[in-house]
This record gives sequence, structure tokens and C-alpha cells, in this order.
Amino acid sequence: MEFLNGQFERDDVYFRETMQLLSDFNWIYKCRNTDIIADGILHFIPADWIPILQLNCFENIQMAIKGEINLSWPLDLTKFVISCWRLSLRINLAQKEEALSKWKKVNPKKIHEVVNFSQLIGKKCAEKEIKHVVDIGAGLGYLDKELSDRCDLHVLGLERDAYRVLAASQRATADTPENVPTRCRAIFKELAVKSEDTLEDQIESVVANWFGELKVEHEPSPPLCMIGLHSCGDLSPIMMKLFMNIRHFHSLLLVSCCYHRMDWKKEPVDDNLFPLSNSLKSKHCEPEGIQNLFRLAAQETPNHWMQQNTLNCKRQAQHTFYRSLVQLYANREGIQLLKQQRKPVKMQNTSDGFEEYVDQAIHGFGLPGQVADHRQKLLNIYHSNAHLLAALETLIVLQVLLQPVAEALILVDRVVYLRENGIDASLQQIFDDRISPRCFVTLAEKSK
Repeated sequence: MEFLNGQFERDDVYFRETMQLLSDFNWIYKCRNTDIIADGILHFIPADWIPILQLNCFENIQMAIKGEINLSWPLDLTKFVISCWRLSLRINLAQKEEALSKWKKVNPKKIHEVVNFSQLIGKKCAEKEIKHVVDIGAGLGYLDKELSDRCDLHVLGLERDAYRVLAASQRATADTPENVPTRCRAIFKELAVKSEDTLEDQIESVVANWFGELKVEHEPSPPLCMIGLHSCGDLSPIMMKLFMNIRHFHSLLLVSCCYHRMDWKKEPVDDNLFPLSNSLKSKHCEPEGIQNLFRLAAQETPNHWMQQNTLNCKRQAQHTFYRSLVQLYANREGIQLLKQQRKPVKMQNTSDGFEEYVDQAIHGFGLPGQVADHRQKLLNIYHSNAHLLAALETLIVLQVLLQPVAEALILVDRVVYLRENGIDASLQQIFDDRISPRCFVTLAEKSK
């Protein structure tokens, strides 16, 4: 467990401590932010925590993110802060010089990801003498083009979206001064799973055809490296199972994202892709609000969140507070809130008060009946609950502190699962999380 801040003798010790923390503080994440007031969540926050973790207490928040504490803090807050830090993945904030990009109109985040991930893939493939790479979920093909051009690798990019397959193919074959023909090429194919085929069957068939196109004749077939950059939701654990089941794949490099899109059902439990490891399953991992735990894991990291200025943080907190008051009103009145536009309310400044918010919300959610009645009732609710805004600010900070614990639990579970199945697996930070919050890559190698 060398990738965690804390030291743990065994993975089951780590899982036990993590599940205990999430159980003790499940009120931090167990409901949607829109239901915070309706569900009475703010009353769970210890009163002596609130003045310490307000949004304008920058130094206190910065200390807590680093796992540091002030001796004047309450003991229970101190224990919470230290536990969150120990149970999180180790983040290195050292910046390295970014290579210049040859692409135009590509955002800095994508450049950072492609440059750094391609370098790691090239290094790992060279170490294992692998010359063929399969990218599942290739997108527009920037990563695969970089691997073929700079790392001298044959790359097969698989993608469900036909438009992206076409765009990636055109980019890979474009004859420009910056795209000099090389011995190795990136090619792209549409991956559309038919009802009678499994994903495993189709990938094996596509790879066999690819080897035929490359005129790969020797037996056994050459080893493959499976890669995924921002493999969304359940795709990451599915790729792990494919990696274990398809013998051609020897290496796996996987950057996961969008944990909130992971599906989870109470029954049948065996169909769930979390938890995967027997070690975590033995802890009866069914925390209350598990779907919202996934959502918390998918939020920005503390370092990324800290880049905002206090004014922006307060504006977001104010918007969350106002929205939760509208939800409380809707629950009391038996009204279903239906968006009439993508953003029902557009708040520009913290100076915009609740009255302005109410006027927009009534129209943005299409509240039926008399506007004046809605307005007055909402204002009454606001005046009855205005004192809770300070507690909501503290709750947001607590969610920021717990986010890396939730993400670590998901990723460590996957690593332990691979190890339980005889795979050498680990986690490594590959991106600067202030640029790309999903900054860890799962590395896996099949033993000889």
C-alpha cells in the first residue's frame, strides 16, 4: 500500500479503517447537496467545527488538506482530519516542464494528459518489449497518434462513436509537415458490440484482424498492452476483466474517471463492479448513500478546489444553499421541480440575494400557480433557515477533505482485486491534479 499517505500492514486493515470513517461520517456524503436542508444534514456538524472550517479560513483549510492540525482544534476534528489524510492517495505537487504541443486548438489539460501518459506508456512498453497497443475508448485519437509517432508503437484505437473514429483516422493519416510517415501507425476501428457477441469476443476478433492487416505471422501472437485514458464509469472494471481474460494482453495502463456513472444495485450484489476485491467484500461494503459516495469521489481534488478564490467558493456555497431551500419548499408543497432550461437559475454575484434567486427559480423550474404565493413562502423559508449558511460552508469543506478518501477506496479496491487474481498491480500519479483531477494510473502486469 505504498501509494497511500498512511502506512498499513495489510490491505484489510486499510479497508477496515476506511469503512469505519465512512460509516462514522456518512452524513457528509449520503444525500444530494440539493437535499442537505430537507434531510437535516447540517445539524450533524459539531458546532465547534463550524468557525474553524469556514470558507474564509484559508489557512485552516490548507492545513487540513495536508493532514496538519492546530492544537487548539477539537479532538474529534483533529482525528477526522488526520484520518482523511492517512486514507488518501499520496499526491506530489512538484511541477515538471511541459513539452510543447504540435496540436492546434487543443486545451492545455488534454495536452498535459497526452504528453505525460504517452511517455509512461512508451517507457513501460519498452521495458517489456511490447510493440502493439490497444486503446479502448480512443476518443479523437490524440494519445494514439502520439504513441505511434514518438514511441514507435503500433496502436489500435477502439471507439464506439463513429464520428470520432473518422476524425481520429483522418488525423492519423493526414500528410502534413508535422505528421511525417513512420513505420508504426495508429489505426482506428468502431467498436459496436452486437447482441450475440460479448465484448471479449469482439475485441479478440478485431485484434486478430488487425494482426492480419499488419502481417503479423509469428506464433504465439505478440504481447499487447491495453490502455485507457479517462475510462468512464463501469468501463474501467470491465477493462480489468478483459485484461485478465484475454491472453494476448500482458500489460494494462488505465486512468479511470466518472465514478458517479458506476452502476450499483442492492440485488443481485454479484452483478456490481464495486467492490471487486474479496478483501473489501468481506467488510460488507454497502455504506449508506453509496451512489453519492461515487459522486463525491468524482468531484475535484482538494488541490484543484483550492485554486479557486474565496469569492468563487462563497458564490458556489450560496447557490447550493439557495437551491437546497427551493428543494425544501418543493418537498413541503409536493411540487416536482422540472427544469425549463439547462440552468434554471443563473447567479452572477454573491451580492445577488435570495429574492433575485427566487424570481429566477420560479420561472426556471416552472412552479405552477400564483407567483406571489410561491415567492412569499420561499422568503419565509429563507428567513427561518438563513442561520444555516455558515454550517453549509463547513459541510462543503468536509466534503472536500473526504473526496480523496472516497476516490482512494475505489482505486485501491481495483488494485487489490488484480493482485488477488495473480496480477502485479499498483497505482502511480501520472498527472498534476491541479490540471487533471483524475491523476492516477492503474498499472498491471501479468506474471510470466
